[in-house]
Amino acid sequence: MKSTLSALAAALLLASPLVSFAQSTAGEPAASPATYSVFVDQPTGFTFVKMPAGWKFVGAVSKEEAQHVPANVLTSVLPSNSARPVKTASIK
Repeated sequence: MKSTLSALAAALLLASPLVSFAQSTAGEPAASPATYSVFVDQPTGFTFVKMPAGWKFVGAVSKEEAQHVPANVLTSVLPSNSARPVKTASIK
């Protein structure tokens, strides 16, 4: 647990200057999060860092800690129009 928290703290420290510019002013996530952005999935506490090659799982925090993350940590990576209906093909 301590190593997980240390990894999360290191990722936050490294990514905080980059993430602060990646988020939009309306509190919605950017269309594509910047490299080294930190994302915490609040229901599970799973923590990811966006690397140049894609998202990397770096550990998990408790559900209590996941509810109180710093403002520069992403809690959603879906685009703002993700609630729109998706057109799918249907077979008749």
